[in-house]
Amino acid sequence: MTRKRSYPQCPSTIDGSLEISKTKSGVFIGGDPEGLRSLARLLIWLADMDQESHPSMPDGEREHVHLYPDPIYKHLTRFSVTTQLCRLDAKGTGEFPKKYRP
Repeated sequence: MTRKRSYPQCPSTIDGSLEISKTKSGVFIGGDPEGLRSLARLLIWLADMDQESHPSMPDGEREHVHLYPDPIYKHLTRFSVTTQLCRLDAKGTGEFPKKYRP
């Protein structure tokens, strides 16, 4: 009997305080230790995610997470901008989006 692999839950809540904002010189990412650790957990989850095990993701799609400055989502401070964190390699093919290809 083949055991079905469960899809790991995304650690989508950011604990502590985390700001991701635009500045004149680039992007600012800052937070308290708890907020930065939450971001690190989210990035590690995204990097380690086996997209092939995602039960409803079609081939060619990419795992991603949206972070919002709205307090109901408990993601980012009110000074932040809406942020998307995304895998570039597509499920099933491993291809990057066309704009990243040589």
